[in-house]
Amino acid sequence: MEEAEETSSSKSEWKTISDPIQAGRLFAQDLLHNNRLLKTLRLTMDIRQDKETQDQALVSFYKRDNIQWASPLQCKLQGDIATGKGVDRHLMSTVISRIINGFHITLGGARITKIFEGEPDHLIPSISNKLLDNDMFAVAGRMIGHSFLHHGPSFPGLSPAIVHILLGGSLETAPITVQDCPDLDIRDIVTMLGGDAELNNVDSINQLCLLWNFPTLNATNRKWLSEKLILHAVIGRTQSQINQFQRGLQDTGLWSLLHHRKDVIQILFPRESETQFTSQMLLDCITWPRSTTIILGDEYEMVDDDERDIEDASRVCGYLKTFIESASPAELKGLIRFWIGWEVPEEGMRVEIVEGLLPTAVTCFEKLRLPRHHTEYSTFYQDLCACVESSSAFFFLDSDPTSGVLLTSAKKPSDQ
Repeated sequence: MEEAEETSSSKSEWKTISDPIQAGRLFAQDLLHNNRLLKTLRLTMDIRQDKETQDQALVSFYKRDNIQWASPLQCKLQGDIATGKGVDRHLMSTVISRIINGFHITLGGARITKIFEGEPDHLIPSISNKLLDNDMFAVAGRMIGHSFLHHGPSFPGLSPAIVHILLGGSLETAPITVQDCPDLDIRDIVTMLGGDAELNNVDSINQLCLLWNFPTLNATNRKWLSEKLILHAVIGRTQSQINQFQRGLQDTGLWSLLHHRKDVIQILFPRESETQFTSQMLLDCITWPRSTTIILGDEYEMVDDDERDIEDASRVCGYLKTFIESASPAELKGLIRFWIGWEVPEEGMRVEIVEGLLPTAVTCFEKLRLPRHHTEYSTFYQDLCACVESSSAFFFLDSDPTSGVLLTSAKKPSDQ
């Protein structure tokens, strides 16, 4: 009875709560709860295979039609005995990473296939017909919506004009800018037509106008052509892709949320700058150790806070703080992903100082375990970077004997 009352309360609360982040979480929580008895979706990736085979597995999973994407989810890395929340986070992070950086699959001749193109905060769907024919924009919509349902990473950098049209906005009010056009030659033409300087490439302008079924340049239509060409370059040529992308998002059940809570759209599609974590943002999430955890054989043991233990903990924690304070945004994201499985910081990320060779992480419980033996920052930095950079290749290599949960770790380059 209490559970039913709580669910009923959350159904209305996500519509009225002021915080859009909390509104999105409540909506996802309610949707997942309502579908908890459905058949479990199983997302599997074989880490022993090459990247192309791995990415094909991800795409095949999200290409399936008539799927209830709010069903229970179970993720598994074949070739690895790891289970639990850390694996779920790792695969959700991988999915969004592929949308941002491209899939290792060949469609249209390219070795890396990108679904969106352009500069940060002005990304638009690729005009590739191969991607459209292979339902890759529906795949992208399902991936983004599925990650949102499980509180995973968002997709940053999409053009506000594309977001506007995607969510049902009119062409007349779309906030299109010249930066939204990834073709630099077309940008130059649009910019020149929008200015007042004398034009010296009329033939190129007229060729583009004829190609896109617009009238050629004359004495009175210069500014009109500038507006029409940029509108067609950004929206006209990508309308089918936008429609397919919209269908993929709708498949995940998010449309009701986005319809009622426009302020959640910026959470689903944030600006690139809004996804950059500062050092202080990460430091504010960390719970620092009060003692040193000693690993003795196959057992973990909390030791007394004697002078040496306190000194080791203070020194190594200082090294981690130095690393965080001097890290680039990319390095911070890599550390967070190594620590908890994806690039979304969590409150209560814990640090433990241990007897061990290399840094490890219990991703399911947001624990980072750092060896106490380091006495120089340079070697600490080298070991931590080696683990962070290679954690995707050597994801789970160690076990936590106290909980049965596996740890993320990595080999040094010299050990591989």
